[in-house]
Amino acid sequence: MKNVYNQAYEELQLILDVSFDGITIADGEGVFRRMSKSFADLVGVKESEVVGESAFLLEKKGIFDTSVTCEVIRKNKRVTIVQKTAANRIVLVTGIPIYNEEKKIEKIINISKDITETKKLESNLKNLQTELEWFKQELNKRTSLDQNKVAFKSKTMEKIINLVYHVANMDVTVLLLGETGVGKGFMAKMIHSSSNRKDLPFLTINCGAIPENLFESELFGYEKGSFTGASKEGKRGLFEMAGNGTVFLDEIGDMPLSLQVKLLNVLDDKIARRIGGSKSYIVNARVIFATNKNLKELVNAGKFREDLFYRLNIVPITIPALRQRKEDLLFLINLFLDNKNKKYGMKKVFSEEALKALYEYEFPGNIRELENLVERLVINTVGETIEGRKIYDTIDPETVDTEQQLPPLKVAVEELERKLLLSAFQKYKTTRKVADVLKIDQSTVVKKAKKLNISGEY
Repeated sequence: MKNVYNQAYEELQLILDVSFDGITIADGEGVFRRMSKSFADLVGVKESEVVGESAFLLEKKGIFDTSVTCEVIRKNKRVTIVQKTAANRIVLVTGIPIYNEEKKIEKIINISKDITETKKLESNLKNLQTELEWFKQELNKRTSLDQNKVAFKSKTMEKIINLVYHVANMDVTVLLLGETGVGKGFMAKMIHSSSNRKDLPFLTINCGAIPENLFESELFGYEKGSFTGASKEGKRGLFEMAGNGTVFLDEIGDMPLSLQVKLLNVLDDKIARRIGGSKSYIVNARVIFATNKNLKELVNAGKFREDLFYRLNIVPITIPALRQRKEDLLFLINLFLDNKNKKYGMKKVFSEEALKALYEYEFPGNIRELENLVERLVINTVGETIEGRKIYDTIDPETVDTEQQLPPLKVAVEELERKLLLSAFQKYKTTRKVADVLKIDQSTVVKKAKKLNISGEY
């Protein structure tokens, strides 16, 4: 019997010694009685420091941050935890209670698996996923920049573009502000094409271009027969047609007051109803607004609802006028020139004088005017080089015609002197009298009269 016990003990010790997993055996009080060699390596302690010691005491000493043996005793059931040891290893430990006939814990067998490398791989994978997500976002940005042909150098526009990408996937109201022609519609499309709605509809409406009596039906739709002239089939409104896409309401400052409260309700409640309809539909579209007017001034003048103003003014983005960011001008000129050359199959270039003329111009119509101007120059210029005179001629022909009629200063001065002397000689006849009246020397009168070929006339 003793030999059988010894043999079992030796076999158990052999298992403990050759096991790759860390194994410990504790009694019902949590005192360790056996441990494998691999466990000592995992924990970073000697066998003599563990065997015979209480798990509760070792937990207090910080040998384990949390002892699975203690947890098994506390919870009176099998426990699996992730444990960090004094050897700076991360282990997955399962504590298995062995019960006696009285259902009390008699022994606790702990099996520890080293998952340090697994955790490192998991951490590396998370880092790679984070980096991949960042690269995907950057790729989307670059793709969007390429598709939308954004050209800028100024810090102001860089901040605006970064803000556009920051809010693109947020379901937040964006209000685009700026003068006519600065690119508010372009920026709205960029927000849409950079968002997760990019493959869905992008619908736009100019609030200043629709008659007031048609405005509501355009936005919300109408049921058949709801008013005189209504379609027999009825009509879906902009919000309904957009679905989960984007609705761009341009020139929101021109929206009639009577409709502003209805728009506010749609923004707040996310539901709308067709004219003449009894059922509401859910509005899932993202809404972007734009205006070239000062909405705060319109509020003060009673022409725009204050509550709607604050509802829209969550993410205001002011796009500066082109004259305020001249450092972007060359990029935009090259962009439009390249586009128009491709469109018309040409190879036009600007001379230095032409570029200087463009830089000196204020562009009251902003980017829209610049693009239109470049297109006109590409079409109307004979030859491959667009000269400075062509810029002035295209921008303001009347001014250029006047400039072309102006003589050189020297010629103009001589002409004036000749007229003045002729008039003086007509009245006073002699060089002495002419000199007295003009307050110059008589010799000067003689010289100028001779030079201007009028001395022989009088």
